[in-house]
Amino acid sequence: MGTNTNSKGHIGMLVHGYYPGDPRVRREAEALVEAGYEVEVVCLRVPKPPGIQKEPCQDKVNGVQIYRLQLACRRGGMFRYIFEYLGLIMLGAWKLTLLHFKNPFQVVHIHNMPDLLILAGLIPRLMGAKLLLDVHDPMSELYISTHFIAQRRWILKAVKWQEKFSCLLAHRVISVSETMRKNLEDKGIPPEKIFILHNFPDNKYLPIKNDIARWPRHKDGLILLYAGTVTKLYRLDVAIKALALASNHLPWIKLLILGEGSDLDRVLQLANSLGVGKYVEHLNFVSIVKLKDIMEDTDVGISCHQGGLFGNLQFCSKILDYLTQRLPVVSSRTRTLIRYIPEKAVFYFEPENAVDMAKQIIKIWNRPDLVRRKMENAKKLFPQYTWQKEKYKLINLYKELQ
Repeated sequence: MGTNTNSKGHIGMLVHGYYPGDPRVRREAEALVEAGYEVEVVCLRVPKPPGIQKEPCQDKVNGVQIYRLQLACRRGGMFRYIFEYLGLIMLGAWKLTLLHFKNPFQVVHIHNMPDLLILAGLIPRLMGAKLLLDVHDPMSELYISTHFIAQRRWILKAVKWQEKFSCLLAHRVISVSETMRKNLEDKGIPPEKIFILHNFPDNKYLPIKNDIARWPRHKDGLILLYAGTVTKLYRLDVAIKALALASNHLPWIKLLILGEGSDLDRVLQLANSLGVGKYVEHLNFVSIVKLKDIMEDTDVGISCHQGGLFGNLQFCSKILDYLTQRLPVVSSRTRTLIRYIPEKAVFYFEPENAVDMAKQIIKIWNRPDLVRRKMENAKKLFPQYTWQKEKYKLINLYKELQ
């Protein structure tokens, strides 16, 4: 990308993920382009089977220049993750440095995980660029929750060290919620260094609906929608068990799973073993535009994320996506969610409790009056909880850095 004399600045981003597939990275990059910045994103490349056209190594989407490395995210154990992380640090550092020499970055914006990806921006930092670390997820809590390090305390110490080291190396640390602010402060990160940028819905892709005149959208039963990654952390097995229980109390029910993940096969096998496989349909990930169309034909959005160390720090952005489309939501009750979304707007259940989840689903079917009341309360969350408001905080941060 050549130097643009009219640009407000040149920004480099690095992410262990795919672009434009990661919604947070896409929102931030596009907001900066709209504000007049040049943005270049370095990311992974989606693996394709033989005979299927691969993504281009270079691309441009909505004004964002994309460079895809010859590295993909694949399922595996701890050593696979270490290989991918080290590979991305080295390849990312090489690419960011080359781009910096051609047209110096004013800011290099690193998206975790891992936090140590920040090393890829070290040379631009030494040459004057500001370095941002965007903490999407807390690594130590995540690894404890996934039991990668249950028997290896030295790994936990290493993960905690790289968290703190990476945050200290950054000029500013961005994260996703006020509970994450407290988490970072508890880990010794100076409060003045932390900046919160929420994962709120982008109304450009999910315009807020103003009425629920047509609910339920299927008079003979309910279609539940789960949109997101299918891993053990997100406990879709709880939804399958709840589906089996609720199916005895509704004339008809269906669960639509929209997404991929390492736990998908186990979840589908569980559905078959409980005799509700015929009520479960799986679709691959779709674009945000198609997601809106799918939501139009569903009745309830669900989120079953677990509680505990990691789950209580999560802000499940899909819940707000559902609410923009006037879908009632059944969700795990966790600390971060309760802080942002009150009980009067959502049907909460206790995390990992299939019986409680089933009760909420049955209640939704039997109490359309309560659904309408909660949806009216949820409507009051907007437009405060939208990316259209949030993105100006990001742009102001960049102005401060220059």
